[in-house]
Amino acid sequence: MDTDNVCIDLRPLDPHIWHQYWQGLECLVNDISLVGAGVYSKEKLPVGTHLSIDLKLNGSPVKIRIFGKIIWAQQEDKDKFRTGISFSGWSDDKEKKRVYDFIEHLSAEN
Repeated sequence: MDTDNVCIDLRPLDPHIWHQYWQGLECLVNDISLVGAGVYSKEKLPVGTHLSIDLKLNGSPVKIRIFGKIIWAQQEDKDKFRTGISFSGWSDDKEKKRVYDFIEHLSAEN
């Protein structure tokens, strides 16, 4: 699945680490579904961290807000971490439908 057209910013909701990432942690998306995503980042966030996630599709300036949690993280290189995120809530059903349609479009291309 080609995820080059997906931009994702993570913001931890944990008050103990929020100040480090208040502007967001921009990540590269490896894979995405309606239940979660696999991303690459330059920093490791602790497993169990609850997140506010801003997702942009196809270069759109419109952000889709999703809530989730880091379920696993592993270091792949000195400054490269692969992280698994489980989605736990959507701001509304229309945004979930937009992501569903985007995923279906990507799947049809492959």
